[in-house]
Amino acid sequence: MTKSGDYWIADSPMGSVKVKFTEKNKFGVLDHDVTLPNGDVNHNPLRVVKNGDGSEVIFTLYRLPKVSDIDYEKDASAVKADLQKLKSILEK
Repeated sequence: MTKSGDYWIADSPMGSVKVKFTEKNKFGVLDHDVTLPNGDVNHNPLRVVKNGDGSEVIFTLYRLPKVSDIDYEKDASAVKADLQKLKSILEK
């Protein structure tokens, strides 16, 4: 990913997408909007919540209208892989 103004630009299976995170805050809210190559914008709620000596990361994956079971499962698998990578980085 590369930074461009307020956006992060990332390659995805759909092509180049723009990601814009909510303003920095003390509440652990990392919501972000993803602008797809066709211009559609998807809102993604993301939270980091303190839990004892650590934290939990909570990501809500919405099933968008007209998304097939197969495409939704692909989306869920991609999110899971990203969260597992984040976990491995944070646990180092």
